[in-house]
Amino acid sequence: MKTIMYLLLIVVMMTCSGNGKVKTNAQTPAQSAEPCTVSVKDFGATGNGATLDTKAVQEAIEHVAAKGGGLVTVPKGTYLCGSIWLRSNVEFHLDEGAVIKGSPDIKDYCAADCCPQNEAEIGWGDYISGGHLILGVGVSNVTLSGKGRIDGNSDAFLLDSNGAPYSNKSLIPARPSQMVWFVDSSEITIKDIELADSPYWSCFLLNCNKVIISGCYVHTRRKDYHTFNGDGIDIDRCQDVTVSNCRIDTSDDSITLRASGAHLLEKPQDCAQVRVENCVLSSSCNAIRIGVGEGHIHDAALSGISISDTNVAFNIVGAYSKGERGPDIDNILLRDIKVEAQELLRIHHMRSKSCSIRDITLDCVSGTAPNISHIWAKAAAPFQNIVLKKVDVPAEYERVNANVVIEGGLFKEKELSQEELDARRSYIEEEKKLLY
Repeated sequence: MKTIMYLLLIVVMMTCSGNGKVKTNAQTPAQSAEPCTVSVKDFGATGNGATLDTKAVQEAIEHVAAKGGGLVTVPKGTYLCGSIWLRSNVEFHLDEGAVIKGSPDIKDYCAADCCPQNEAEIGWGDYISGGHLILGVGVSNVTLSGKGRIDGNSDAFLLDSNGAPYSNKSLIPARPSQMVWFVDSSEITIKDIELADSPYWSCFLLNCNKVIISGCYVHTRRKDYHTFNGDGIDIDRCQDVTVSNCRIDTSDDSITLRASGAHLLEKPQDCAQVRVENCVLSSSCNAIRIGVGEGHIHDAALSGISISDTNVAFNIVGAYSKGERGPDIDNILLRDIKVEAQELLRIHHMRSKSCSIRDITLDCVSGTAPNISHIWAKAAAPFQNIVLKKVDVPAEYERVNANVVIEGGLFKEKELSQEELDARRSYIEEEKKLLY
């Protein structure tokens, strides 16, 4: 009887299969679906460097996103584009020889009010439109990859009609904002790609989580002309971020850790758990700058870094702008770093009245930086536990209102006369920039 029932069961299963075969390990559509892969050329992108390809590139991204995610490839060629919006679960991959080049027309970029978190500074400040070349707003599981290049086309915005660079950023008629911009996003990967010639900051991460940036080459103009505010990678109110094996050569800060104003962010958070490893940095300004804003920057480790051709290696600052409180900054480790700069270190409140800066450690730092460094605090908020451990840089630093611990090394405190010390204290309280 059991044998007969077993045989009947097999017959039923074969009948239900519709093809005379017994179905085993059946998969649902969601389980069997393959990730979608398309080329931007499938949607009409030309890659000829003259035709505006924004629409075709965006359609490719939207198509893959609508399919649940996958890969959008950009073959070899130059694709002239305005703003491109990245979507969740999509990898945007530039093949070797592929270039996404920013349109020279500011009208081809997103408006300043494209989302609540965005902003422009036209007629004041940095003179930026609020437009971005590549942006992701509230996205997750996004990858920007490949051996290609994202080119901000800075010549189109920073040179006048005669091909001469503007002498002051206030003279620039209009320029886009950060070239690559992610905000309120998570699980972001940027790898192996070149970020070139942004007319402003190159890559801005704002209020993001779980970010990996690796193997990238980031550079802005600094030799033939100066890119005003030409930063490399700016990490603002982000958590769980790793930047590794990158080469960054910029006219302004190479890497920054920030805790800016709220920007109408969904859930503003601290800037914390940031790791920068095995990078090569050079800058006409600061290789590493930590500070600015009104939040909290803490628990960051920067190690295995080589700094050269740079003005200031490390700049830890409260506030550049009047009216800002400045962020609290603590538990920052700078370790195993080789330096060739004009000045090794600045730790200062500048225009902040009361932000707390404490528990900053330089460990195993070596190289050259001949100019005097500064550890200058306001009397109302002295710096606490600044540790200089095996800093083998034969130079001096000035200390005002700061607790500094020296553990070996060649970096020494400069002795100030009472008159010099009083002059420094007076200058610091006036909320001005450093004397040097």
